[in-house]
Amino acid sequence: MDEIVVVDTGSTDASIDIARAHTARVLGYVWHDDFAAARNFGLDAASSEWILYIDADERLIKTTRDDLRAGLGAPDVYAARLLFRVTSNSTLYREFRLFRNDTRLRFKGAMHETIVPDLSLLQRDAGARVIDTTAKVVHLGYDGDMTTKYRRNLPLLRASVEREPDRSYYWHDLANTLAGLGELDEAIAISGQGLARPEPADRPGRIMRSMLIHTHARLRMQRGEDMRELIAVGLAFHPENWSLLFLRARASVNAGAFDAAIDDLLPLLAQDADTVVDDILAYDRRIFGAHAHDLMGVALLRMGDRPRAAEAFGRAARAAPDVLEYRVKAAALGGAAASA
Repeated sequence: MDEIVVVDTGSTDASIDIARAHTARVLGYVWHDDFAAARNFGLDAASSEWILYIDADERLIKTTRDDLRAGLGAPDVYAARLLFRVTSNSTLYREFRLFRNDTRLRFKGAMHETIVPDLSLLQRDAGARVIDTTAKVVHLGYDGDMTTKYRRNLPLLRASVEREPDRSYYWHDLANTLAGLGELDEAIAISGQGLARPEPADRPGRIMRSMLIHTHARLRMQRGEDMRELIAVGLAFHPENWSLLFLRARASVNAGAFDAAIDDLLPLLAQDADTVVDDILAYDRRIFGAHAHDLMGVALLRMGDRPRAAEAFGRAARAAPDVLEYRVKAAALGGAAASA
């Protein structure tokens, strides 16, 4: 790296000393509930030709200097998407994390800030090009208890849906935050409000609409509702939304439509979670493995096919050996499948 710029928004531990020990330039910034403003403060101080931004709870892994620089020499390349893992259990997706140090590229959005609006203008007006790299970033901040983060984010997300009511991701995240804080009824109401907004026409907007539908349907299923019709609407927005496909399988099992559930589970089980890479969405890796095998076992058991159910639970146990429930189910139906 040519330089390291750290924007400190109020740390109380040894972060500043550690950063300076690694030759970082540390800038103090008074936090005022605006992630974009804090990031742009750091951008204004950077002097290098390219910007790679990483948060304190993220790590750049399995990446060399050459991985980062590949393709950046072309004069029309203005940004590169890195591979990003948002949780330890998620598949990879691509994020805009590397871009030219250009005053026309600044973050927008107090919450879930992004350079995409400015980058889109440069693509339209200056022919700016985006490339994909093999560089990889993992995020550690969403593992474990999220209560503190939910409480911090809640007022920011409420303000965000007021400022940008047509951005589906804000409604999706606000609903999940409320659900995480135990406010299921309000979470359902909020996701419903988001779905009442005009339908987006652009591809990214339709994909995020499908994810908002997933959130709304999943929350209502917790109250025992049959959401298969709405899930079908979500899949029309984005047919390759694997999370929605798994949710429809669950809904079908709940409704006794076991053949339909199996039809949805088979394509999930045909995927390799290590190679699933989406442009926008991250998926729980377990829907391609242990969770899908377990749900398959439930469907087969309720159809009266105990031998195949035992095999399915056994596959779930092998995919997630630390989950006792799967081993117990397999053992109860035949025993050998759990250890095969």
